[in-house]
Amino acid sequence: MIGLKELTVKDAKSIADAHARHKWQVAPDYNVALDCLDRHTNLRERVALYYEDDEGHSATYTWAQMIEASNRFGNALKGLGIKRGDVVAVHLPQRPETAIAHMACYRIGAIALPISKLFGPEALKYRLTNSAAPAILVEPESLSKLDGLRDEIETLRHVIVVGGRGDGLSFDDLMAKGSPNLTVERNSAEDPLLLMYTSGTTGNPKGVLHAHRYVLGHNGIDYSYNFLREGDLYYSPADWAWAGGLLDGLLGIWPYGIPVLAYKSKARFDPDVTYRLLEKYGATVGLYPPTALKMLREVSKPREKYSKLRLRCIVSGAEPVSPELARWVDEELQVEFNQGFGQTEANYFIGTCSVLEKPRLEPLGKAYPGHIVTVVDPETGRELKHGEKGDIALRRDDPVVMKEYWKNPDAMRDKFRGDWLLTGDTGYADDEGYVYFQGRADDVIKSAGYRIGPAEVEASIMEHKAVASCAVIGVSDAQRGQMVKAFVKLLPGFERSDKIISEIQEHVKKKLGSHEYPREVDFIDEFPMTVTGKIRRRDLRDMEERKRAGKS
Repeated sequence: MIGLKELTVKDAKSIADAHARHKWQVAPDYNVALDCLDRHTNLRERVALYYEDDEGHSATYTWAQMIEASNRFGNALKGLGIKRGDVVAVHLPQRPETAIAHMACYRIGAIALPISKLFGPEALKYRLTNSAAPAILVEPESLSKLDGLRDEIETLRHVIVVGGRGDGLSFDDLMAKGSPNLTVERNSAEDPLLLMYTSGTTGNPKGVLHAHRYVLGHNGIDYSYNFLREGDLYYSPADWAWAGGLLDGLLGIWPYGIPVLAYKSKARFDPDVTYRLLEKYGATVGLYPPTALKMLREVSKPREKYSKLRLRCIVSGAEPVSPELARWVDEELQVEFNQGFGQTEANYFIGTCSVLEKPRLEPLGKAYPGHIVTVVDPETGRELKHGEKGDIALRRDDPVVMKEYWKNPDAMRDKFRGDWLLTGDTGYADDEGYVYFQGRADDVIKSAGYRIGPAEVEASIMEHKAVASCAVIGVSDAQRGQMVKAFVKLLPGFERSDKIISEIQEHVKKKLGSHEYPREVDFIDEFPMTVTGKIRRRDLRDMEERKRAGKS
């Protein structure tokens, strides 16, 4: 079969060469489960999934075992009346049953709806109601979130309990009853695969519906790991409930026959635990958002402390990586490093491949082979000249572009301008094809007539030796409209001081200009975060406005 693995130009001499030789090949009946699992007939007895949790449990699944398990659960779902086009909510963390549930859904033509364990009852209620999901998988400790919802949501018929017993159907019992043989009915590459909800700045979250060919659009994954190879093992702490964890990890890695490590923890991200897992299992590749990299950076001399690390290449995404953080990866982690860029609606279409072209530290990278990217005027869709700032955009006929916004045609129309999908991220492109990120459209700071992207200010602040992470926002200012304010988290061993504030301000002023330096700097212990590991600047803005309103 022609799957994701076949959509990379393995012997390319450069990014330009790979672009010139790339050809999209989307089989009309492409199925993600077959690409991820069944195609690996030569690997059947090898390990496909390693699992560990923070309570000391561990397990391994071979490719053959994963195929059988997903067949069994697919048959179990059919026995419950789940049919093609039905939505199955998966409210689970990284664990084998999560992968099994996804593969089972894809086999029978159901639509998987991943929901992060971090979400509470109201977020669950909205997603279950809007999607009309007839079934949900939950762990016993999450059952209380459904109290009262089962009666309110008429479409929710089945609660499947994973990892224990509770008020619902037992996952283990369903597996025991399900037949190990399941024939995947002929499907279309355009058939629905995933429903993923993404939060905007206003209104309810939008459901992003993806077709099976969405996975085929992720050929940038292979380039970003400087070409996946036999002997690789993937681990990332990224939640499998969001695109960066599920698509950039599990679904984008298995088609290459590369095993994946899953780790379930009840605690927040711990850099030492991550290093220990990487060392213990010999992981060689993985995705680490900038927030995770900043926390890994808090461990001094990791290569000395964890001397048996086998990491060869890591990728960062979700937000741009500052040049200073990239230098730390090079000097301290001593691994190959690339960036990948995208969003839930269209994922992983810009990035770098350091074996084909030495990456620059400032831009996001270039469009990966096969993807056509430009910068447009967000109002008219007109393509802008090199250096002009606008909305980073992708051709709407790209296989990685979403099928639709679920039950929201107005939002779907707003997302496109002619032939282009608007990302909502502002930036510009140069004459060599590099794309530069400035910030989300709603994060851009308008100060005294200047438009200031927070990303470049944050990158400059990160160059200070005391800074672990930072976030920049615009706050109300009577004279300028808005002024730049920075929130800074310090590295261990540094104390908050006016001297550090002054040094940060002078450095940014000198590097970027007097109109971009943070006129106010506050120190912070922890940032408000999204479930995908991004700093919630909106929460910082709200907090700041409330504080200022209290002073007036």
